[in-house]
This record gives sequence, C-alpha cells and structure tokens, in this order.
Amino acid sequence: MIYWLWFLDVLGLKPVASKGFAKHAKPGHHPYVVYMAAKELIRSGRRPEAKELLEKALEKRPSLRCGRLLIHVYIKDQEYQSALDVATHLSRIEPENPWPYLLIGDIQYFFMEDTDGAFESFKHALDICKRLNKKNPLKVAYKRVCRILEEKGMEDELIDHLGEFIKLESSNFHDHEFHILVKGLVDRGRRDEARDILALGIKAYPKSMLLRQDWEDLGFGKQEDLPPVPVRGKLPPPDVQLIPVKTRLFVERDNPVQVMKQYVTQPEPGDIATLSSCVAGLMEGRIFMEGAVEPGFLAKTLSRFVDQKDVPFGGAAPMANPLSMQVLLEEIGTVRTLVAAAAGAVGKLLGKKGWFYVVGGQDAGQIDDVLGSLPPYDYYVIMGPEDPPGLAQAMARELGCEAAIVDANDLGVAWAVGYSQGVDPAWLEEVMSSNPAGNQEQQTPIVVVRRKTSGTRTHVGLRP
Repeated sequence: MIYWLWFLDVLGLKPVASKGFAKHAKPGHHPYVVYMAAKELIRSGRRPEAKELLEKALEKRPSLRCGRLLIHVYIKDQEYQSALDVATHLSRIEPENPWPYLLIGDIQYFFMEDTDGAFESFKHALDICKRLNKKNPLKVAYKRVCRILEEKGMEDELIDHLGEFIKLESSNFHDHEFHILVKGLVDRGRRDEARDILALGIKAYPKSMLLRQDWEDLGFGKQEDLPPVPVRGKLPPPDVQLIPVKTRLFVERDNPVQVMKQYVTQPEPGDIATLSSCVAGLMEGRIFMEGAVEPGFLAKTLSRFVDQKDVPFGGAAPMANPLSMQVLLEEIGTVRTLVAAAAGAVGKLLGKKGWFYVVGGQDAGQIDDVLGSLPPYDYYVIMGPEDPPGLAQAMARELGCEAAIVDANDLGVAWAVGYSQGVDPAWLEEVMSSNPAGNQEQQTPIVVVRRKTSGTRTHVGLRP
C-alpha cells in the first residue's frame, strides 16, 4: 500500500497520497512517508496524532526531516524545551553536521531568549563549518555569531568576523553588515579599505539609504555624486499611499490572521491590507530546512538548467537551487515538474519567459530561496500559504477591510496570489510593483494600500 501511495505522490496526486500516508504510515517507515503523513495530520487538525507519530519515528528511525517537523509542532504548542531536546538529539546522531547546531542555537536565541547558550551553539557550528569547509552553513553561522557579537559590544571580534564573512560574498551579508564593518574599519584608521568596501556595498545594495548616508558622513563624497537610486516597478499614482507597517519578527508559532488583526487596527474605507506571501507561508509551517531535505539526482539535474544569475551579494534564482527544485518535486509531483521543465525549455528556445511557472503553478512561483529571509529562516526554502485566496478572505473578515496576499520582489514584479472579493488584482500588482515591503531586513511584511482623500490619515493604527 505504501509503495502504491508513493507512486501516486510522484504523479502529483498529493491529496490522495497524503491522506493515504496519514492512514497507513508507521513510525518505522521511510522518513519521507512519516513526514508526509504527519503533515497531513497537522493540516487536518490532528496535531496530537502527528506529534505522537513523529516522536515514535524519532526513536525508531531518526531523521532531520521528521525531527524538524516535530520541532515545528512543539513550537506551535510553545513547548520550546521539547523542541530544544529534539534538536540536541539530532546533533548527537550527526555530531559533524553543523545544521542541527544552528537549529539548536536558533531555538535558544529566538524562542528561549538564551543568548549565551545560543552563542556557544553558533560558535560550535562555525567551527565545524571552517574545519570541514561547509560553505552554505558557514554563511548562516557567521550571520548568527556576528549578530550576537554586536549585541554583546565585542567590537574587535565583530570586525574580525565581519572581515571574514564579507569574503564569502553572500546574499545574507546585508547593508547593515556593510555599515558596521565600514565604521569599524574607519575607527581603526583603515579608511582606504573602508572606502572600497563601502563602494562595494553601495553597488550591491544601490537602494540602501543607510550606506549612501555613510558615504557622506564618513567624508568619502556627497550622496548626489553617487549613481542614482534605481527605481524598479512603477511608482504608485498620486492618489495612492503605500504604508509599510513595522512589525516584530514573525515566526512559525504565529497565526497570519491574528497578526494582521494585531497590527492593522484602524483601517479606513477602501484600504487594502496586504501580507507578504513568504511570511504567511512560514507562519503556516511551509518551510523546508536545508540539511533536512536532501536534493535528489533529478532535482540537481533540473536546477542546472535554470538561469543562475548568481552575482556577489545578490544570490541566484530560487529554482537554480537544487533544494528549491527538490521541494517543488515533492509538492507538485515529479511528472508535473518535468512537464514544467520541458515547457520552460521550449519557452527559452522561443524567447518566451515564465512558461515553467505557468505549468508549475502557484507553488513554483511562490518559492523563496534560502538566505533571502530573515533569521531564523534564512536557511529554509519557504513556500507561500497553502490557500492564499481563503487566507485573504479570512483576513478581510477579521479586519473589516479588503485584504491580499502579495508576492513581490526587487525586480519590479508583484503578484497578488490571493485577495478578497473587492480587490482588483491587476491594479494592486501594479501599485505594489515597487516592493514597498522590501526584501532585506526592513521587517515590514504588512503594507496597507490606501487611496488618499481630503482628511485622510497618514498612519495606520498599530499595536506593539
């Protein structure tokens, strides 16, 4: 029965296969079978059954994939010590694997507020990465260690670590890291080096007003002499106001409807409250951890045909990452993914873009790559929410205004993947094409779209 269900899963008959897995899976089955069964149990509101299945599977056939899903369940239930115990157990099984130690540190830091314990976990992961030359987790480990060094005021160590971190030219080395490193070098009398690095930072992040201000404040020149800030997408019309809402860090224990209710408290008639697609997805647990999901031969092969566009500090297209391709294979099935890849190849020959995503559907288009999200989710592939239209409608009912789930990027493209009944998606996509939510550490995943009228307020009611 299990092999028959697996065959249906490969074909893309996910609802049938998932329900079958949930009914027939045993703790000793292959981790993928247990994982899919537990996901279906969670989806259908049977979280205690999913927890029991995953706990028993961890004893009989431990895997990072099932362990991470069990951690998700514990975090949803706010059982953080249990989540930490699972991550610790996984680290003992694979003591030379840095991913479990990064996971341990993230639980300690982001959920248990144990900064000192997290620091030790992150440093241990960093040591493993350096010793074994593991480049991908090394980028994450540097990000974490530098963050805590900054918090602790350990400036000399921070500048030293940032100096090593920048050599990786990683897309998670953001304008904030450039800012700290440059100022540290200037304070140490290394102005020429600082100037070169700041110029590199402005080239990597041309929209960063922080780095442009540094250029002037540090005496390297005037802002007006720098290349102009690029404008991608269309600016909103004069009668439309885009209001990014600064929020706390959203994590997987949160509920998208409830956080919208918390932060959009006084909507005006005609407002559209939008939420970032990837943030909505991570709150639903649509996250796939690097190291937990191993790309297979097919995923590695297909990802090679995707236009890489890998530039320093810029990252590559999501589907160029074998992990992203593996997630898609598992989410929509091998057959549909292969058909999408064939369509993409034909489209490329004909000079047409996007055919891969037309066939692959919403799941393909909403995949966010690793390093593109905020910690602690910067080593995860994140998918959009499972039912964007339904989620948007639920948000609208709760808020008393229109709502939408929007997937936007810095290339000037926005996609209304789900929206309430009164929203014109084409108009909203045009208005949001400038990506007012940002793609780095702005922490403004909520944007209120407001038509200006005489007497209109310029702010949205917020709650901390």
